[in-house]
Amino acid sequence: MEPEKVWSEDRYEPYIQDPLTPEILDAAERALGVRLPSSLVALLAHRNGGPIRMTLPQDRDYDIVHGEIRGIGEKFPHLAKEAWWQWEDEDADIPTPSDPDWLISFDGDGHWDLCLDYRRSPSGPAGLRIDPAVTVIDTERIDIEFPVAESFDAYLADLIVPPDEE
Repeated sequence: MEPEKVWSEDRYEPYIQDPLTPEILDAAERALGVRLPSSLVALLAHRNGGPIRMTLPQDRDYDIVHGEIRGIGEKFPHLAKEAWWQWEDEDADIPTPSDPDWLISFDGDGHWDLCLDYRRSPSGPAGLRIDPAVTVIDTERIDIEFPVAESFDAYLADLIVPPDEE
């Protein structure tokens, strides 16, 4: 999908990171231990994060309002292993997904996160995990994990223009 179709014309500057360079991408992938999907990298090369004009269909029971894709950089929010459910607190009585270290949130509001899901992904030649699925983690539900797409490309293919913006 062409980046121009995904990104919103609303350039909410606090959510847009500095331009993506090969060095920034390489450092981020090594820190995360994953190879980001090439279609996500293409989006971030066009604009490094921010509001999107497309969303997931409302007929799916994810109960989320997907409105951004996080970029790579230092500004908050950004792609990182920093979802609150990833914090280690053995005494906390919170629902936690299995193997949370391999979930990388690219949108969320504190109650749910839309994640690149590398938990079942193989490792590539560089030792980085590749080919993530996309999963919603919703900590306000009993069953907190919802599969969205088997790949980032499939997720992009599922995006629609919200009915109120057609």
